[in-house]
Amino acid sequence: MTLERIGLPGVGVSHLLTTRDGERLGIVARPDGGRDIAIYDPAEPDRVALSVMLGPDEAHLVADVLHATVTLDHVAGPAQPASGLQAVRIRVPAGSAFTDRPLATPHGTEVVAVIRGVRVLPHPDPTLKLLPGDILIAIGSSAALARLHDLLAAPC
Repeated sequence: MTLERIGLPGVGVSHLLTTRDGERLGIVARPDGGRDIAIYDPAEPDRVALSVMLGPDEAHLVADVLHATVTLDHVAGPAQPASGLQAVRIRVPAGSAFTDRPLATPHGTEVVAVIRGVRVLPHPDPTLKLLPGDILIAIGSSAALARLHDLLAAPC
């Protein structure tokens, strides 16, 4: 697969992907976090056959679906505190060793919320059993967050 990146002033960044079979897919990453996806016509490779606009939350969900392992990404919010702590979102993958196990683990982070489908579970009880697809909002040092990420990524 080849990837071409082109800056589009005032619009965002265009990513043009061409598969081994010559099929083309374009993704424009907008500054607001949204994405425009374009599928090119195989008969006319310069003509867009179909396009889809995704809002920032939709684009994030599609990225999670395409990403086969645990995702770790920064939560938008206030500037980093002086203590070096940061907040991240970590998805529990299917097949994680922590599926159906309690949230309480010796990972050195604070899980401040769990997003389960459309529900947000703030201040989750340490006995909450994790499910595949749960998204943990965790706060901690980079090292502690990396440990939590590795724990969740470990297969059964």
